Amino acid sequence: MPTSDILPDVLRPNLKLVICGTAAAEHSAKLGSYYAGENNRFWRILHETGLTDRLLHTSEYLDC
Repeated sequence: MPTSDILPDVLRPNLKLVICGTAAAEHSAKLGSYYAGENNRFWRILHETGLTDRLLHTSEYLDC
């Protein structure tokens, strides 16, 4: 069993929201981005609910 995380946690001071998900899917781990599957609705839902002002690409997860 590997001792390092597949994808690093993205926690920093003064966050307004923390989303805890399950383990990264194989496709997301390969791409090195969270919720990266083409059928994954995570980023679209964030936008549609007003949590982001535009639809983000999975590669922008560090900018959130």
